[in-house]
Parts: sequence; structure tokens; C-alpha cells
Amino acid sequence: MFVCPECGAQQGAQGHCPADGAPLAAIGEDLLLGTTVGAYRVARLLGIGGMGRVYKGVHPTIGSRVAIKVLSRECSDRRDLVERFFAEAKAVNLIRHESIVNVLDLAMLPDGRPYIIMEYLDGAPLSALVDHAVTTRTPIPLGGLARLAAEVLDALGAAHGKGIVHRDLKPDNIFVTPGGRPKVLDFGIAKLSDSAPGTGTATGSLLGTPHYMAPEQAAGKPVDHRADLYAMGVILFECATGHKPFLADSLFDLLRKHVEAPPPSPRQLRPDMPPELEQLILVALAKAPEQRFASAQAMSMALQHATQRLPQEAWAPLTLQSRMTGQPTPSWPSQPPSWAGAGGPAGVAGVAGVGGARGARESVQPPVGQHTTSSGQVTSKQVKPVKSSSKKGLWIALFAIVLVGGGVTAAVMAGGGAGDGTGMSEPDPTSTTAATPTPAPTAAPSTAPAAPAKVAGGPTPATPTPAKPAAVEDPDDKDDKDDDKDDEPSSPAQVVAQVVAEDPAQPSSPTPAGTSGWFTRHAVTPPSRDMKKLDVDQHIAWAIAEAKRTVPDAQLFRIDLENVYPDGHADLTLPGFAYKYGGIDLRFISPSHSKRDPSVPRGVKVERTCALRVDGGPDGFEIRDLSGDCDEVAVPAPKCKLAQVWNKALAKHPDVADAVASIDYRVQGKTPKWWFTIYDDGKSIVSETFADDCK
Repeated sequence: MFVCPECGAQQGAQGHCPADGAPLAAIGEDLLLGTTVGAYRVARLLGIGGMGRVYKGVHPTIGSRVAIKVLSRECSDRRDLVERFFAEAKAVNLIRHESIVNVLDLAMLPDGRPYIIMEYLDGAPLSALVDHAVTTRTPIPLGGLARLAAEVLDALGAAHGKGIVHRDLKPDNIFVTPGGRPKVLDFGIAKLSDSAPGTGTATGSLLGTPHYMAPEQAAGKPVDHRADLYAMGVILFECATGHKPFLADSLFDLLRKHVEAPPPSPRQLRPDMPPELEQLILVALAKAPEQRFASAQAMSMALQHATQRLPQEAWAPLTLQSRMTGQPTPSWPSQPPSWAGAGGPAGVAGVAGVGGARGARESVQPPVGQHTTSSGQVTSKQVKPVKSSSKKGLWIALFAIVLVGGGVTAAVMAGGGAGDGTGMSEPDPTSTTAATPTPAPTAAPSTAPAAPAKVAGGPTPATPTPAKPAAVEDPDDKDDKDDDKDDEPSSPAQVVAQVVAEDPAQPSSPTPAGTSGWFTRHAVTPPSRDMKKLDVDQHIAWAIAEAKRTVPDAQLFRIDLENVYPDGHADLTLPGFAYKYGGIDLRFISPSHSKRDPSVPRGVKVERTCALRVDGGPDGFEIRDLSGDCDEVAVPAPKCKLAQVWNKALAKHPDVADAVASIDYRVQGKTPKWWFTIYDDGKSIVSETFADDCK
């Protein structure tokens, strides 16, 4: 029997498919080819991974394509691997993010093998782009890499927000579409929240791909979301330089390097890399989790800051087609994103000139003998590799590979990586191709990194506090607690109607229009300029009104707040997650701009500018566009005041009244929720969600 690899139709004789003319392929021993799984015909094998096979499926009537992942017969006999296989579908369904491959269905074949039906992706894995860059000695553009990494971090942030840690992030598991957009794959060994039954992973289990394992993961210790951020550091290092940070002749030596050895300097392998980007990679590769970024959002913001000075030519989109032809694909323009300037010092000055805002905040240089943690705190200790407790622990972890099974295959132990269904394997660490530096440095790389000159984080004792400008003085500050208590609206939602109907006390300048009818990025002035004691409820109401003044149909979909005290005020002069100061970020979507252009045929991917943000801190506030959020779910203006959200938290955690909180407001399912978090030295000590049900 033969099968058409395009439509999946079976034919009795060799030749061409009568429906589409494609050459027929022999079914051979793979009896799934040409059969129907769910509503789809199995057309061809796409790849073989450590736990099964991935096929292309085609709907026989409408022709839509899917990917069908089928667990192998051997793995289907193990309950733990079946549970892990279905955990992928559960994890993806919980996250529901546009940059994570979508799972459409899951069921069992008649022979008992489980399968998952996922969306079909055109394009290539990120590993193919790295291989092409190394082979052709054409470095990957750093701006395009940063833009893609920012979208991956956004997807990771969504996963981490649901208590899901990927644990096997690598270039093979980041698929790049023809438009240059990333899709994160393979949540097959993702760790769901410990409260979910059957989702925990015992200490000592070693799951993942060794080249991208965080030190705690390599030692078989419990991991959290910061293991994914370490993997992102490895990916950024490899994509930018053509090298993995750690190579070894044996699996034990490779894991030992993750635990003990400092990474080489990325800039010695890629001289055109900005120092800020090198510093970001080194922070992500910190041995101790608490020395890395506290969250994916913090790392993304630091990445935006680190790439502001890149020239325009560095922002070419990352697709294998554009890398091979030199022509970028039209769906992702070869232009700097909204966070970047026009390139070079002038571009950064331009950003600062409109208020600076969050994307242009100053990074901080720790003095010698100090380091900055991911939460912005500074200690007087020297940054040192965290040594493993003993080599015995590593040997136990290695032995666990055999016990766990499927997570790290024999191919990994030989130097290759576990496949994800694409059929691509990890390059041999001893091969000359993998060792070829992209920019061909003249000197061998150092075995130790240069001490970071600046790290995106909080202020250090050696950094003088900037003088407080006269404009910060608030003549009514001493009366804020008592004035207008009787007629103060009970929530930001009630303030909005009043502010929209009236001209604000300090109106912004008219919104400058862009060439496409969309606004251009511009500075705005909040009603209160006391950044040390900012009334957050008043600020939210102002930002919503300002967004509607800029884009009349703007609808709120997210609020991110930092350094909020129990009485509802925020001190933005305190360090933020990734910058010198804290900030407030409100995001909006425009339904009218989210609609497709009816003149463009369906099936053609189009870029839509449909979202905006009102964002900033002590350096100023601005309104700027926000790409990639056209499908966000709008939420109403919050009913709860920030003090009421704090009261909900104190009812559960009465011992944290002396802390400041990071508070987010966004939809969960179809319900608006408050996400309340308190960090201590980068660790989450309180993490709660509350309904927006205040009276």
C-alpha cells in the first residue's frame, strides 16, 4: 500500500496522488500511515522523539493540517510516562498562550497508545537557525534574537503564572514560524503546581536536556520557574555566539560544569554584543536560582533595556528563509520594536527625551566585591559558583536517568539531545561544527567571564541617589490622608467615568498621529508626581482615561504594579525587578484596530497594531504601542482598591504587613482576578489570587 504525503489518501499502486499529484510513498511497517486518527488522515511521519512519533494529519474534507503525537508502544506500558504525556496537553490547555503550540485533542488509539492532536506549524526549529548560522558563519542578528526571546519569555511568564515550569527548554523546542514568531513546544516533562495530583517530581529525578539544565536541575534537586530562565540564558548564549556555554566529553563532566564552572564571556565570542546583553546572559546563567532574574517578565524587561542601542539592521526577523535568502519575510518587519530607539546613542536619547519611562531606565553598576540579585538587592559577597554538595549527589542524579526513563535518552548520554518530534538531534559537543565560533574570534575564549560591569537590577550603595527635582514636590502631600474622604470614589472604576467626562487637572498634549492613523509614542504626565507615595488607585483611573483619550475604544486588559504598600500607595523610588526603580504598567487593546483588513484574503498572515500601554516610573511616563496582543481579553476597570486587595492578602498572611507587594490585574478564564505576590531576595514568599469582588 502507498499513501499520499499531502492528503493522506491510500492508494493500491505506486505513482502520484490523483487528488493533488504528489508522489505516493510506501507505507512499509508504519501501519498508522493512511489511517484515520480522530477526524484526520495520517499523511506522513514528521519525526521520532524519545517517547514516540509525530505525524502530519490532514482533514479529508476541509484539508486543514494538524500534528499528531503518538506515544510509543514501550512508553504506553508505563503509567508514569502516559501521565507525563497527557500532562503536556493539560499544561498547554491551562496556559493558552499564542506563543505556545495549541493542543486540540487527546485520546487513545484502538491498540491502547495515547495520542495528542496539535496545531501544525510551518517553519523550522530555532536549532536549525543556529546550525545555519554556524555553518555559513553568518551571525544571528541580535535584535531579531531579542525580539523572539522576548515573546518566548512572555509565553514562559504565562506558564509560570499558572504554576507550570517547562524544564526542557532548548532551541529544538522553540519553533520559528515563517513570519518569525516563536512557538514553544514539548511540555511533556513540564512540572505543574505541586497541588495537582500526580504532577509532582521526586527529588533526585533528572529530566531535561543536559546542555540546557540549570545547576539545581543537573543535581537532581527540585526546580522552579528560574530553571527555565537559566535555559533561556543558555539559548541566548548559543544563538548569539554559535557556542553552547558548556561542553564536555562525558555527561558527568557536562553536569558538573553547570553546577561549578563559570560560563565563558559571550562578548569574546561575539564582539559586537552590547555589554548590557552580555550582563543579562550572565545573570540568567547564575548558579544560584536567587541570583537570576526573579521572573520571566523581569528578564524580558531587562532584555528590552539591554538591546535599545542596537542599530536598525540588527532587527532582521529570525526565519530560516530570511537567513538563507537575505530577505526578511513581510509578516514581521525588519524594524526595531517599540522598546528600542532608532539605533545607537541617538536612539536612546530619543527615548529618554520623551520621559524615559520603563524601557529606558538606567542600569546599575555594582561596585567591586558586590553583586546585584534578581530582586534588585545588593550584597557585599563576591559572586561565586555554587559548589555541589558532593560528586556523590551528581552520580545519584545520573543514575536517576535510568530509573526515570524517557526524560533523557541514551542518545543524550552520547552527546545528542532527546528529540521533540522534529527528527532533529543535539549536535555532538565534540564536533568541529559546533565548536566553530560565528564571528571567528582571534583569541580563544576565556574560561571565566569578565566581571559584569552593569546588571539590570536595583541601586547599589555606591550609586549616588539622584537629586529630587523640584517638580516632585506635592504641596498637598501632607493633606492627602484627610482631604476629600467623604466624596472620594470607592474604586478606580468609579473614578474613570469622572476623569473621562472632565478634562484632567494636568492635560497631556494632543496625541500625535502616525502615518497609519495609529498614535505615535509620546510622554504623558500623571496627576501625581510624588513617586515615593503614589496613589495607585488615582493613577489607574488616570491611565485608563489617558488611554481612551489616545485611542477612544481602548479597553484595559492588564495592570502590573510594583512596590505597593498595604495602604494602597506605591513607592516607585524603590528598586524594581529589573531596573533601578519600580514602575506601573497598564495595557490596553483596541477592538477596532484588532479587526482584520477585509481587503486582505483570509489565510494571509497580517500584522496588526492593536494594543497600547501607559507605562513608566520615576523617570517619567509614556504611551506606546504594544505588539502581539490582538487576542487579549479585556477586563473592566477594577472594583477593588489596592488597600482592599492588600486586606484580602493580610487575612491569609497577617505576618507580611511590613512588606511591599507586586500586584497584577488580568483575566483568569473569563473572570478578572488580582495576582498578589511578595518576593524576598527574589523568592516568592506569598503568591495568591483574589477575585475582584469588592463593594
